[in-house]
Amino acid sequence: MSLLPERRSNVNDDEANGGARSLPEDQVFELLTRVPLDGLAACRVVSTRWRSITYEPAFAPLHCRRAAAVSGYFVQGMARNRYRADFVSMHAHAAPVPGAATVLSLDFLPSAHVRLVAVAAHRGLACCVEADTRRRPCYYVCKPATRQWRALPNPRVRFRTAATAMAARPCSGAGAGSAAEFKIVRFSIPALRDRLRCEVFDSRRFAWRRAADVPLCPESVHPSAPAVRAHGAMHWLRWHDQETAAQDVFAFDLRSEAWRLIPLPREVDGRDHPWARKQISAVEGRLCLLVTTEVATAADEEVLEVWEMASYAEGRWEKKMTVSLKSLHAQEGTVILQHLCSSDVAFLHSFCRVMWYDFMRGKMAEVKVNHVGIQEVFKYESDLIPCELGKARHPPASTPFQGGSEG
Repeated sequence: MSLLPERRSNVNDDEANGGARSLPEDQVFELLTRVPLDGLAACRVVSTRWRSITYEPAFAPLHCRRAAAVSGYFVQGMARNRYRADFVSMHAHAAPVPGAATVLSLDFLPSAHVRLVAVAAHRGLACCVEADTRRRPCYYVCKPATRQWRALPNPRVRFRTAATAMAARPCSGAGAGSAAEFKIVRFSIPALRDRLRCEVFDSRRFAWRRAADVPLCPESVHPSAPAVRAHGAMHWLRWHDQETAAQDVFAFDLRSEAWRLIPLPREVDGRDHPWARKQISAVEGRLCLLVTTEVATAADEEVLEVWEMASYAEGRWEKKMTVSLKSLHAQEGTVILQHLCSSDVAFLHSFCRVMWYDFMRGKMAEVKVNHVGIQEVFKYESDLIPCELGKARHPPASTPFQGGSEG
C-alpha cells in the first residue's frame, strides 16, 4: 500500500535530459547526496528519476551528513503561559561550520518568550514574534541553525493576527555572508471583521506594505495552523462555511499575491460525519488532505484516508490511500497525526513524545519532548552556513521575488 504512485520512468522527461538518464542510479544517488540543501529544488526538476531518488527513505540521513544540513521539526507548545519550541529529528548532525548549532532552539533570541509563527522552505529562516502580552509585540527573523537573528519593523499589530507565512529565495551559492532574501505575509482581522487584512514584508526593502485585502471571513482560518507550502503557494484548511457548511483550502501565492479557494473532494466535504478530523499536508511538493474517521466496529476502529492533489490547476483530488489505524493505536496508545513525511511515513505526537511511523513497517523512531500538549508543528530544513539577515546591498528593482520550487 503506497500513498503516492510507484516511481515510473517518464520517457519524454528523461530523454530531454540525456546526461541525467545515462548515469547509473547508484552514481546519481551519490551525486545528489552531496548537493547543497537548496540545490535539491533545482535537481528535482531535472527528471522524474532524480526527483524520486531525493525522496527515498535512505536519502535524507546521508544527505544531512554529507551536505552539512539539518532536517526535522520544530514542535511548539505552551507551559506555564510560555511558548516553547523544541527541534526534533531522526538524523543526527554535527556542526562543521563555525557558528552553527549542534542543538537547535530559539534560546538565542533577545526575548525569553517568543512564539514561532512561520518557517521558510529555503535558507533555514524562521519568523518569531514576542509573545509577552505585557510588552509591545516585536517581530524577528532568525536562522536557528546558525543562531542568527534580526529584529524587523512591526506591522499593524493592533489588528489581531489570523495567519502568517514565509518564503525565501534559495541560496545562490555565494557562500557565507550572502544576503538572504525573503518575504512574510501576515493576515490580520480588521475592526469590521469582514475580510482578511493583508500585509507583506519584503527583505529587499526591509519594510511592510499593505497588499490587497482578501474578502474572506477572518474567523474561517485557524490562527494557530502553520501554512502548508506546495505547488509554489501557501495553504490553510478553512473551517466550515457558516451558510453552506462547505469546507475548502485557502491558497495564497507570495510571488503574485494572488489567492484562490480549493474545494475539498465531494466525497469528503459531503460526508455526514461531524467527528471526521481533516488536515492538510505536503508530500513531495504535492498538497494532500488527511481525513481520519471512526468506523462502526466493536473496537471503534479509526481509518485514515489520504487524498492527493492530482491537478492543482483544476483543483482535482484523487484518493491515494486508505489505512486502518487500529494496529498503530494498539501499539502506541492515543497518538495525533501531524504531518506526512513521505509516501508511507507519518509524524505523530502523544504525551511528551513524538514519533515517525511507517504504516507498512511500524515505528521508525521516537523522541521525548518536554511538551504535555503540542499545539503547532513546523517542518524545518537548513544548511549550516551563516547569511546576512536583512536588506540586500543592491537589490535589482526590476527582478520579481521568486521563492523557488518545493523542496
